[in-house]
Amino acid sequence: METLQEIQNQFNAVSEKYDRQRRFLIPCFDDFYGTALTLSEEVKSVKNILDVGAGTGLMSAFFHEKYPDAKITLIDISTAMLKKAEERFEGNENISFLNADFATVDLSENQYDLVVSGLAIHHLPNELKQQLFGKIAKTLKPGGWFINADQILGETELAEKIYTKNWKNHVEQNPNLTDEEKRSAFERIKVDIMAPLKPQLEWLENAGLQNANCYYQYYNFVVFAANK
Repeated sequence: METLQEIQNQFNAVSEKYDRQRRFLIPCFDDFYGTALTLSEEVKSVKNILDVGAGTGLMSAFFHEKYPDAKITLIDISTAMLKKAEERFEGNENISFLNADFATVDLSENQYDLVVSGLAIHHLPNELKQQLFGKIAKTLKPGGWFINADQILGETELAEKIYTKNWKNHVEQNPNLTDEEKRSAFERIKVDIMAPLKPQLEWLENAGLQNANCYYQYYNFVVFAANK
């Protein structure tokens, strides 16, 4: 799939600076990741975590700090991004890595207490989003949660216009980003395939999960979740 290769190339190219950039590219960085972490407390015992589209391991790092004894598996299609994640967690026997397309990878049933994802699933076509939600539902243990911190499409043309304008203004005015980093960020969003929030919550319910709900939103940045 040409788009898939394009996504891989885009993120391989920025792997060195991605973590530093992310704090400046996300206007609501602390609340965005903080909400995902707090939601995980709904799981009674977190022993096994799957990070879908893990990139350099930024989200996994937050969850590792919160659950230092948990085993975490990171899946990502970008070899360069995953290499950075391996360097981040070097020597940690609780952390494992899988270089694969998370949209099509086989996942064992009833394996994880927690499945998390940060800014990854919006790169998938909608059919593959639904397919992935089904796999996540099966790989979660009973009582487990799926928490997705991601970007969404506006429910209306006006909402989408406002979302896009707000984010672009934030990036353009950020003094911590170089002109090249800004251009690169604007280039990467061209391969985004965002979906509105409402259908994604419905897809989670259709996949067999329950209580699908949005717990945080700042323009098009959202944290939504469901449990098994």
